[in-house]
Amino acid sequence: MNKEQENALIPETEEPKKTMVQSAKDFMTGVFNPLKGKDLNQLVEEFTSEMTLVAEGLSEDQQKLFRETDRLSAQQTELEQRLLDGLHDADVENKELRKQVQSLTARLDKAEKLMADKKLKKSDGLLSIIRQATWLVAIFSAAWVIVTIIKAFT
Repeated sequence: MNKEQENALIPETEEPKKTMVQSAKDFMTGVFNPLKGKDLNQLVEEFTSEMTLVAEGLSEDQQKLFRETDRLSAQQTELEQRLLDGLHDADVENKELRKQVQSLTARLDKAEKLMADKKLKKSDGLLSIIRQATWLVAIFSAAWVIVTIIKAFT
């Protein structure tokens, strides 16, 4: 083992506490260390190519979203049209049903009137028979009274 390896195994003594300025300096050194030795133009070119790739990906995503929005809009328009057609058909059917109900109501009213008229005719027929019977009884009674009076004077 060489001396450096031996020193590596020996625990280091505590370093004095770093000041705020020293910490900031160390931070900035750590930030700029990866950039040392690289050409600034090369770094700009790498950044530009990566950002172009990101922008192209975003553009493709945006185009997909536009296509999907157009498709959904067309689908919504189609569904709205089908709904309006369904409502129109339901409205037409509703009008037809109302006409049928009105027709049936008129027929029912007419049938009820005919039934009432028949009941009146039946009751009128019964009243007519009773009236005729009453007249007959009155005529027979009057005839009997007259016959009885004539017999009494003779």
